Amino acid sequence: MPERSVSKGTYKQQHRQLTEALLEAQYALRKANKGPVLVLISGNDEAGKAEIIHRFYESLDNRYLNTRAFALPHGVEQRMPHLWRYWISLPKPARLGFYLGSWYHQPQIRYCRGEIDLPALRAQMEDIARFEQLLADEGIALVKLWLQVERPAQSGAGAASSEQTVAMREWGSFSEADYARVQDSFQLISALTSTDASPWITVSGDDEHERDLRVGRIVLERTQQLLAAGPGKMPTTPWRPAPLTQLQQLDYDRKLDKARYKEQLAHYQARLRELVRQPAFAERSLLLVFEGTDAAGKGGAIRRISQCLDPRYMRVHGTRAPNSEERHQPYLLRFWKRVPLPGQIAIFDRSYYGRVLVERVEGFCTRREWQRAYGEINDFEAQLQAAGTLVVKFWLAITPEEQLQRFQARAESPLKRYKLTDEDWRNRDQWPQYEQALNDMVERTSTATAPWHVIPAEDKRHARIRTLEIVCAALQKALK
Repeated sequence: MPERSVSKGTYKQQHRQLTEALLEAQYALRKANKGPVLVLISGNDEAGKAEIIHRFYESLDNRYLNTRAFALPHGVEQRMPHLWRYWISLPKPARLGFYLGSWYHQPQIRYCRGEIDLPALRAQMEDIARFEQLLADEGIALVKLWLQVERPAQSGAGAASSEQTVAMREWGSFSEADYARVQDSFQLISALTSTDASPWITVSGDDEHERDLRVGRIVLERTQQLLAAGPGKMPTTPWRPAPLTQLQQLDYDRKLDKARYKEQLAHYQARLRELVRQPAFAERSLLLVFEGTDAAGKGGAIRRISQCLDPRYMRVHGTRAPNSEERHQPYLLRFWKRVPLPGQIAIFDRSYYGRVLVERVEGFCTRREWQRAYGEINDFEAQLQAAGTLVVKFWLAITPEEQLQRFQARAESPLKRYKLTDEDWRNRDQWPQYEQALNDMVERTSTATAPWHVIPAEDKRHARIRTLEIVCAALQKALK
């Protein structure tokens, strides 16, 4: 037993004062509805990772504490994007969350076992650094702790020092020499991912009293920093609007007669049904994103796709304005919760692109938020594609004159009157702003693997067949 660096009496006094300050900070966090504060705990099990969490549960209001322990991925987790399970388990605002095992866990193990090389580790750390920056931009405070002990315990009484083993969850028992490689890998990871907003902090576990006080103070300081933080600064990079070209270059005269439409519809629906039944699709998934001008026929196009698919493996998500809870969470969280599992299809009727469309134009988010959203969306889609999700994106376009005719027809129809709202008329008044937003969106988020398909939809039959044709072609290419 090492000699205590803090006497029992001093520890009790300091622990009581620290607990009072943490309780006040926890209450202030709830009142401000900020956060959460997320504590990642990594390192040697013998340093007291679980014991640290127990200290918080002994002292604070347990209703606002959240703990997750992540083993190595198994089952469907192995077939989803690496960050997916961490996204969907993020604590709600005003919580203090603890992660035993985090998004660093799997890459570090694989690197130490020789399953990935240094360039692959660096690439994964770059992905993680962008993820953590996104969390920080969304108001989540990170505390990243690496716990270590100077002299790990031996595996058995009397074990020789050359045979000494170290205990770390999920890693199995390994020698001190192997543990040195783990320490070296941590130094590399720390250098790649320590930032001003979320630095790595090494904490010794040799003295449990000193350890508990230090961790408590670190969490208190980070919570107080979050409470004192104001709105983020505006980006310094000048904004360059995209040229207004997308809608002007469309051929709105394209039409399809009724007989040809029925023939093409039967053909492409049968082809789509055949493609998703192929064994190879069980290892993939499909995400269809529909955006477009109001009254352009998104719903009709979606129905022609969904009516030929097995509803057990397909979901259509209509995206509405975020509710009060969602407004205090990272913007992409609710979409991460809806991404399709392997062998499944998700269709977004409106989508995460709302941040750079309606939220931008209507002023529902800040300029800083919608300008950084392009990069966040590209990262989101890249992670989905890397895990086997095919992303196909559509913008259905009509002219202002055609939209006015459809609005008037809806207003006069008892069956369609519910589709027309005051918001539709307000959006129409802001046509130039939405057109600019569309062009900026396409320029910044149309990639080689997930391009935007801008489709003229003056003729609904043409638009429906064209979307089916594109989906079938993309699936056929992906499944080869």
